[in-house]
Amino acid sequence: MLMVIFGAGASYDSVPTYPPGAPVPLGDASNNYFRPPLANELFANRPLFATAITYFPECQPIVPRLRSLRDESLEAALQDLQARAESYPRGHQQLAAVRFYLRYLLAECVANWRKVALGVTNYKSLLDVIERANRKDEPVCLVTFNYDTLLEDALLDFGLSIEGIPDYTKKHKFYRVFKAHGSVNWARQVETKLQAPNLGDQWVVNRELIARAAELQVTDKYILNPPGSVGAVDGKPVFPAIAIPVEKKAQFEFPQEMLETLAGLLPSISKMLVIGWRATEAHFLSLLGNRLTGIRPGVPLHIVAGLESEAEETKVKIHRAMLNNQPNSSLDPGGFTDFILSRRAQQFLD
Repeated sequence: MLMVIFGAGASYDSVPTYPPGAPVPLGDASNNYFRPPLANELFANRPLFATAITYFPECQPIVPRLRSLRDESLEAALQDLQARAESYPRGHQQLAAVRFYLRYLLAECVANWRKVALGVTNYKSLLDVIERANRKDEPVCLVTFNYDTLLEDALLDFGLSIEGIPDYTKKHKFYRVFKAHGSVNWARQVETKLQAPNLGDQWVVNRELIARAAELQVTDKYILNPPGSVGAVDGKPVFPAIAIPVEKKAQFEFPQEMLETLAGLLPSISKMLVIGWRATEAHFLSLLGNRLTGIRPGVPLHIVAGLESEAEETKVKIHRAMLNNQPNSSLDPGGFTDFILSRRAQQFLD
């Protein structure tokens, strides 16, 4: 079984017509206003990003630190802020506002990126190569750590229309999709009764959810809830199902049933492809190492990254997690676009 793992670098380099560094319509050569950001760029001072921050003032006091990272990563900075929130009530509001900001920002960013792509993406090209190679309709495990819906957009053209959370893993004859950190169009129901007079006013509901973040009873009931929709579903308010990007994530941001499905599939992996993922998620690496124990060593692993140093770093982390089952690794530092256009995707998957 093939497993593909997507990280931020995959969406960042998702349009072959405009790879990183190329001038982009509606943007500019150095900033690319609407290009899906890498992790450290989530609070960049792009026009769209700066406007989005004005809608969530609770997180504005921490923006300078998150925008001007010096000797730390964004994940490290948010990890520190999350730890300090335990003794600082306003910290809960700031981190809740970060979730709402990420949900709004990335939905807007990708909506504009689609206009740039005009339907042509590396995700679609990769799925085409996968289907050509998958002659026996064996399961294909797609794991993404991205919040955006570019993968879902591509899957729609390949027979997977997602209309509910179960569709990610149960609807298609061979695609099994896992969004490990949640999604811009996912939400979790909140049991806490709100004071908002109109649960259909999304912005009023958002304001109260952020203000009362420390006391909310957020359930594990996941639903599809596209950004811009009402603030409540079935009479209950909803909270963004998006994981804060911190260094030491304790859990996944998807239903327990989805985690069990993923764990059950991992022992069947015969080939692994990593695109734009830095392998910083210790909880996933632990799951990967534990579930792959006992299967044959030397599973082919191909790592696609923008730089050779990034590919090597990812390789080291994966090998460390799979001490008892070392994969047979190859590095591809050309990025997603070059991986597709050079036909190395076809060479690896055939």
